[in-house]
Amino acid sequence: MESKVKISMKKESRDSKPTIVDVARLAGVSPATVSHVLNKTKRVTPETEEKVLQAVKTLRYQKNALASTLRSRNSQVIGFVTSQLHSIFWLRVIRAVEYTLSQNGYQMFLGCSYGDPARELELIESMLQSMVGGVIIATCINEINEKELPISPQIMNFLEERCVFVDTYPSGMNVDFVGVNNEEASFQLVELLLKKGYRRIAMVNGDSRILTARERRSGFFKALKEYAVSVDERYIFEGKNLGKRTGLEGANYLLSLDSPPEAVFLASGNLTVGFLEGCREKGVRIPGDIELVGFDDIEWTPVIEPFLTCCVQPSWDIGETAASLLLEKIQEKKEGRAKREVRLKCEVVIRNTFQKG
Repeated sequence: MESKVKISMKKESRDSKPTIVDVARLAGVSPATVSHVLNKTKRVTPETEEKVLQAVKTLRYQKNALASTLRSRNSQVIGFVTSQLHSIFWLRVIRAVEYTLSQNGYQMFLGCSYGDPARELELIESMLQSMVGGVIIATCINEINEKELPISPQIMNFLEERCVFVDTYPSGMNVDFVGVNNEEASFQLVELLLKKGYRRIAMVNGDSRILTARERRSGFFKALKEYAVSVDERYIFEGKNLGKRTGLEGANYLLSLDSPPEAVFLASGNLTVGFLEGCREKGVRIPGDIELVGFDDIEWTPVIEPFLTCCVQPSWDIGETAASLLLEKIQEKKEGRAKREVRLKCEVVIRNTFQKG
């Protein structure tokens, strides 16, 4: 019986991970001394440091970097809150943010709201309580409404002082922001259609309360006005968001009209995917029956027909710029600093019929 007890105790010891207390006991020092050696927060004698490092090696102790930084007010962890994870565009942005942070000695703490404003606020509050150094936010919140979406003064201050928004931000907030030249790029895309002689041009877009949707809408109307083309309200379809379902709904609506449009401007890559699905279901040829231009270069666009003309957002530069701007903010630690808005240029890539015209 005694032998079995000893075997059980050895197994438990072997399976459990060594702690800082175990390291301190083996080195003959206090846990605080071990912490000072590992985190270089206080000088210790070379002999003591050697004992601690030897104990760490013997026990194969590994410091929990994330836990230790979250306990520090000078956290080396940056949060990233996104509203979606399935988009190629956002995956590229996230990768750029993570790489930029890692090159500067920071780690990234990722959370997804799945398009739910309440969940987004919960994630931001959780990160604030965990004392992250700051947060980059791809928000799904269009506007701050005290009745529908109350925000505490503490969170509001955190958003303004230690956060950077990307792609869009809630109206009425004084925050740092990194985005693209939505209006100008949309104008250029619609102008391509106008120069080819199209006049029955439609738009499929999301809710104009969304900053990106509102600015891309503005570029569309600006181009029509520039070429003295009157707006036909039948050709304007605006759904709840910039997602695939809205694109499909837009296709079903526009293609069912007695006089369908000759060309369509699509305000996002996800809208384009949904619209293409609707065209396929109705047997509509692209190009041939209808011409399309849109925001975002979908992964398969250059290799699978139809080869769509589109506006390419600099996803890597967006992520890198947002991370660099946030690090600059939190390292300067200046309160009341002027907010910055950075707008990066999109590239219009011309494909298919536009190359023949």
